[in-house]
Amino acid sequence: MATFLDVTGLEHFSSIFVFLFVWLVVFAVFSWVKVLGDNKFIHALIGLLLAIFVLISPVATSIVADIAPFIAVIFLFVVLISVASHMFGAGADAFPALKGVFIVFIVIIVVIAAGVKIREQVNVPSETQTDLSKTVNLIFHPTFLGTVLIFAIAIFTIALLASRG
Repeated sequence: MATFLDVTGLEHFSSIFVFLFVWLVVFAVFSWVKVLGDNKFIHALIGLLLAIFVLISPVATSIVADIAPFIAVIFLFVVLISVASHMFGAGADAFPALKGVFIVFIVIIVVIAAGVKIREQVNVPSETQTDLSKTVNLIFHPTFLGTVLIFAIAIFTIALLASRG
């Protein structure tokens, strides 16, 4: 019986979703960080080229498909922090170090996902093969991620309270 929750047909469009995701994320990051200035055409062109390069490689496409939910959560945090800072009268520019923190989180997620995906596809002799599944299970366990989130909130709270004095 078909229900509205049955989205298995969307699996065939995953490469299109990955292409659009990479293009939009690269465009958004370049527009947000403004490394190359304010020229939106350059941001869109670089995003398009990177999205094409990711689409060409099946390994890169599967890595992006695996990390997309985690990056979406980080962008959700960016939006929530931006809304909260505007609610209290400060702009998004009130926390300049926050851009670096989010970029570091994104880089860490990409490195971990790429390492796991490449490790799955490389044939390693059985004598030297170690089981990394326990480490991955620990890193992505909800209890561990909740503890990291609580520590991050505590660090930002202490930093903001200390900077006011």
